[in-house]
Amino acid sequence: MRSINPAGDYDPRRKRRPCCRQLGAAIIAAWPLLVHGAGAVVSDTQIEQALQSPPTTRGMTRGLQVQARTETKQMIDLNIPFEFNSSELQPQATAQLRQLRSALTSQALIKDRFMVAGHTDAKGNPQYNQQLSQRRAEAVRRYLVDNGIEAERLQAVGYGAEHLAQPDHPEDASNRRVEIRNLGEKP
Repeated sequence: MRSINPAGDYDPRRKRRPCCRQLGAAIIAAWPLLVHGAGAVVSDTQIEQALQSPPTTRGMTRGLQVQARTETKQMIDLNIPFEFNSSELQPQATAQLRQLRSALTSQALIKDRFMVAGHTDAKGNPQYNQQLSQRRAEAVRRYLVDNGIEAERLQAVGYGAEHLAQPDHPEDASNRRVEIRNLGEKP
């Protein structure tokens, strides 16, 4: 299938743009882990910036209102350590969870809802990994609720090994992570 630009010329770049946007969003989400390493604590400011919705622009075109669509997702992967084969948070998880709590209570994010998504690597039984990732996401959600975040703002989901951070290395430890995704304002 060939892509034609408005001038009627073949434009091979047009087909690739959505893929590039998705790749860009994935790099932005994983940036703190890539730059600071898996053991680093991501600051509340970095979390807030990653989760903040871009401003929607509205313009008038011949009497019609046009709202720009954003194709990037406001999300961030965080290194929240758990005991092996367990949903029990390790003591070093507290520092990262404090930063996450601080970001979620910031003025920019106070009205938004969030998904807490647990992920595992591909070692072991897929059904067990899905259940483990769900329990881990619920552990993070429970910590946040116990520390002042409204329960109705948080949704826990376990993906198991469905969405690997490193698909070329399915058993790599970097696939074991918790993703925080902005779902938009509370209804």
